[in-house]
Amino acid sequence: MTGYTVIDFETTGFSPQKHDRVVEVGVVYVDPDGTVGERWGTLINPGRDMGATHVHGIRASDVHRAPTFAQIIPHLLRALSGRTVVAHNARFDVTFLEHEFHRAGVPVAAGIPAVCTMEWSRHFVRGASRKLGDCCRAVGIVHGQAHSALGDAVATAELLAYYLRAAGPRPPWGSVLLAAARHAWPPYGQLAPIPMADRPPTDAKQDAWLDRITSTMPRIEDTAIEAYVDVLERALLDGHLSEHEKDDLVGVAAQFGLAREQLDKVHRVYLTALAGAAWADGVLSDAELLQLSQVSAALSIPVQEAQHIVREAKEAAAPFELPALHLEAGDRVVFTGELSTSRDAWVERIAALGLEHGTVTKSTRVVVASDPDSLSGKAAKARSYGIPIVTEHAFEAAVEAMEHRLAARRAALA
Repeated sequence: MTGYTVIDFETTGFSPQKHDRVVEVGVVYVDPDGTVGERWGTLINPGRDMGATHVHGIRASDVHRAPTFAQIIPHLLRALSGRTVVAHNARFDVTFLEHEFHRAGVPVAAGIPAVCTMEWSRHFVRGASRKLGDCCRAVGIVHGQAHSALGDAVATAELLAYYLRAAGPRPPWGSVLLAAARHAWPPYGQLAPIPMADRPPTDAKQDAWLDRITSTMPRIEDTAIEAYVDVLERALLDGHLSEHEKDDLVGVAAQFGLAREQLDKVHRVYLTALAGAAWADGVLSDAELLQLSQVSAALSIPVQEAQHIVREAKEAAAPFELPALHLEAGDRVVFTGELSTSRDAWVERIAALGLEHGTVTKSTRVVVASDPDSLSGKAAKARSYGIPIVTEHAFEAAVEAMEHRLAARRAALA
């Protein structure tokens, strides 16, 4: 084998069996030693409406002069032949890959072997979230251009490189490598130039609240259910599931080997975990309650049952909490970027708690950044040392917790 090919697709929807199509492709090469190399991507003209624009941010006018999937197949075959396919939620991307090949009349054998960085994240990444951005953040990878095919493919390639460095010369997916070596790809012939189309600037944004809460949910041990939940979250970005989307999700569940009767249980487990994560700070805001109501309605969970789930989640919120940042006197804290509270005010506040402030060293406990994906020198140095980079909001919560602990100790001694 000559290495790995990371792929990522943006699609009109979630079910190729229901005629959903690929609207953007991202491809990145990774060597067996983890070196990230050549990359390319293009918008795709799907020959139909654009579907989930609220997710991918691509409009029909953007793909007017873009190539069709059939036009880029020779380039994809060149990228995949003799290499191992990699994707984050490979079940999803490989399903679309196979359907697009067959739709174009290309005889590709079903069951394309693939390494799934989402599944392997439970082995290599500390933290509860399976989401690509959260996995990258946990290991210090900057994930730019989320929900663009090339941006997600580059992030996935960097994540794979991290896994390869951690695994050493014998990565644990050896069976996939053997299957990929035996997989027969059709010849791709001479490569003709194709009119690649770049992604335009987009204002499409995810629901920040839902994205924040789902990032704190616990992992699901069944990889098929976890893959389904990943697709479910994409569909729920607008807080609503149309009847068409519900039917598509049933089809996705069938692709992943989940019977329809399992879905009600999965949806209730999902709402329970979502509510538990919302209660993790001890408060359920009006905005969070509204979002939970929208999600429960989208999942067709009766109102009274949903209310019961939310009430029960309050009592059991602790199992859904992530290990919080814990600060102790003597810990070194570094600030970078323009924070909402002045640097001087922060330094004065933490000094009263016995926390130290200075430059980044290997003994630094945490770096506080206005943007956790900061490219500042301090952030880059912190990543090289494996030091966590947190938002000002997360740091303030840790400081408040420390202040409460100290206040309780003083009260006990009084």
